[in-house]
Amino acid sequence: MSQVSSTQHRVRRRALGMRTTETMLHKTEIELLDRLKIRLGLSSRSDAVRLVLAKADLDSFTPADAEVLKEGAR
Repeated sequence: MSQVSSTQHRVRRRALGMRTTETMLHKTEIELLDRLKIRLGLSSRSDAVRLVLAKADLDSFTPADAEVLKEGAR
């Protein structure tokens, strides 16, 4: 993708409300995203993350879930 088309792509995505973020994930989590991406024919890991977030019941998460991440468990 050329610099111009890349810039145009970013401008279009921002106009749609999309924003960029950097996320630190364990290699097994990336593998899970890749599996989902391939299985559903998604165009990117970002789309896989967006799908997971859309399907997640955020109210079901508890402080105990957050503690598991602090302990480095996966």
